[in-house]
Amino acid sequence: FTSSRERPAMEPASGLSISLHPLVIMNVSEHFTRQRACQPPGTPVRVFGCLLGTLAGRNVDICNSFELKVSAGEQGAHVINDEFLKLRLDQYLKVFKTYELLGWYSTAVDVQEGDLAMHRQMCDITESPMYLVLDPLPGPMVQDLPITIYETEMHIINDNPTMQLAKAAYKIDSVDSERISVDHVANISSTGDGPESGALVSHLGGQQSAIKMLADRIKVLQSYLAATREGTIPVDHAALRQIKSLCSSLPTVSATTRFTEDFLADYNDTLLVTYLASITQNTGTMNDVVDKFHAAYDKHSRRRGMF
Repeated sequence: FTSSRERPAMEPASGLSISLHPLVIMNVSEHFTRQRACQPPGTPVRVFGCLLGTLAGRNVDICNSFELKVSAGEQGAHVINDEFLKLRLDQYLKVFKTYELLGWYSTAVDVQEGDLAMHRQMCDITESPMYLVLDPLPGPMVQDLPITIYETEMHIINDNPTMQLAKAAYKIDSVDSERISVDHVANISSTGDGPESGALVSHLGGQQSAIKMLADRIKVLQSYLAATREGTIPVDHAALRQIKSLCSSLPTVSATTRFTEDFLADYNDTLLVTYLASITQNTGTMNDVVDKFHAAYDKHSRRRGMF
């Protein structure tokens, strides 16, 4: 095995036409983001997974991916959990019958030292696996997609067959459903509280800003009154009268007012809706059980009648 760090990246001679779908990019990015959020700040994070897709002649479509369980081995190598890999692969192939295992992915700047041993493990599972490397933290000057795909090639070096990783050209391809979903996710992430994120999010964002502004102004009034009482600032009777008028205009909330009754009424209405939803769900479950019982009882009765 030789990596691209040990030898210059070679142009692949396979002539494959590789198409990478956006779902794979989002899966790898989400996998890294989730693992990074679970670790303490500053902890180096690297994730691994498998690539799934179709292979038709010289055309390769990398359509989906799933995570891998990897443990640390000797000398920086990584060891794949074979049982988990076979289980997840069987589950995916049962749903996507046209897919097959195409290779694996990881997050790194480039091919790392321990990747060669892991690539050898993947070669035992599938022939000529591909290796996708995504740089999760590209520099600010990087304009191209920080993804590199390597192919597995055999070359004769010093009269010995040697497996090398050669950079392969690829293109981004997608179907209509992927374009719609990617565009929707991009709009949400870029606009935040825009119309793409829903009217509810926009409404809640406006309420949050209003409440925050109200809380800040109340803190200013509290600080002013505290400073006036301590004598650090002179007493301004006009300002105090305005504050008193503002407080008097607010509705009085106490245990003896109508507020408590209205609050309890709304609270009970909410509980009632929850209980009705639970009763409806349980009723539906009971109807399913009764239907199954009747079906089984009818079959049993017909069998007894035959004899």
